[in-house]
Amino acid sequence: MIKTLLEAVMKTHKEKLRVIIYTPQHRIKGEVHLYENSRLTDILNADTATKDFLPLTNAHLTDLRDQSVSEVNFLSINRKFIELVLEDDEAIALSKAKDLIGKRKFPEALQFADRAVRASPGNAEAHYYLGFCLAKTNDLKGAKTAFEKCLKFRPTPEIAKQAEDALHTLVS
Repeated sequence: MIKTLLEAVMKTHKEKLRVIIYTPQHRIKGEVHLYENSRLTDILNADTATKDFLPLTNAHLTDLRDQSVSEVNFLSINRKFIELVLEDDEAIALSKAKDLIGKRKFPEALQFADRAVRASPGNAEAHYYLGFCLAKTNDLKGAKTAFEKCLKFRPTPEIAKQAEDALHTLVS
């Protein structure tokens, strides 16, 4: 019975939440795993006597002293060094934009794609989705500018091809 209970706890569904955490020397963007229907504050306010570390996955660390960047699949942060925790607005906005594009709600998706670009002006993927939404809402000049910016920020090969194809279609 104890084994069954332990297995149930281990298999509990958790939701991923993209966050940005600041420590005195680092900015860390990653995913915190929350129990279903819990909040970020629930995990941050957990009993620190038994849980001194906050686990993160898919973490991108920026050293604030020299701006060097590292990526790791798993990281555990000592809660004593956490100064600030923010929800990652860029990730949330980009995710909502993609979801709305999938539902063919382009004007609504445009608002979230624009928000993603404002949250992270150097994000090539955000510029691509902004251009896509602008094209779908007939702002072809704005779309062209967004696709050009996407390519300027070195996107993944897949996004680069889509942006180049979109630019070719707009010019034709």
